[in-house]
Amino acid sequence: MRFISFIAFLAMVAAMACGPLAEAGALDEDAFGNIPLGKATKFSRISSFDAQAVCLLQPYQNRLPSSDALAVRVNEYLAASNYVADEGHFAFVLIGKGAIEIAAFQRSQKLDVLAEHEVSSSVEEMLPKDFASHDCASGQSAALVKIEFRARNYVLLGQSPGAL
Repeated sequence: MRFISFIAFLAMVAAMACGPLAEAGALDEDAFGNIPLGKATKFSRISSFDAQAVCLLQPYQNRLPSSDALAVRVNEYLAASNYVADEGHFAFVLIGKGAIEIAAFQRSQKLDVLAEHEVSSSVEEMLPKDFASHDCASGQSAALVKIEFRARNYVLLGQSPGAL
């Protein structure tokens, strides 16, 4: 019984340290459907979440690789919420002042994701000139671009000062 109480206490401390979950549905698959192909769309236009930062978790990626304070906070949250990454899903981590939300999506032909290191020269040619692909982006300048590549629709996270 003490062990269960201890685990409950640790979960409560982790929730306080990482902040509560943001409102569900702050980002959904329908929002991606409205992103025009090849144009940068500000993250704030498709999400009601007040994000300080937005980070991408690729399939099989269950933590951010950085060791900065933001990544540590996110990784603690991911561990406390038992986030499990797999081949069939990707996620955006929305980081606010007092809240973190994980928006996970199933990969399909209509919706998949490319990480910064996966952007080839042929993909780069399809991106808007002022768009810079990043795996984490500041909430103010975070943008998404959807492209069609090899018979799949991909979403890329990055920054774009000229995003709609």
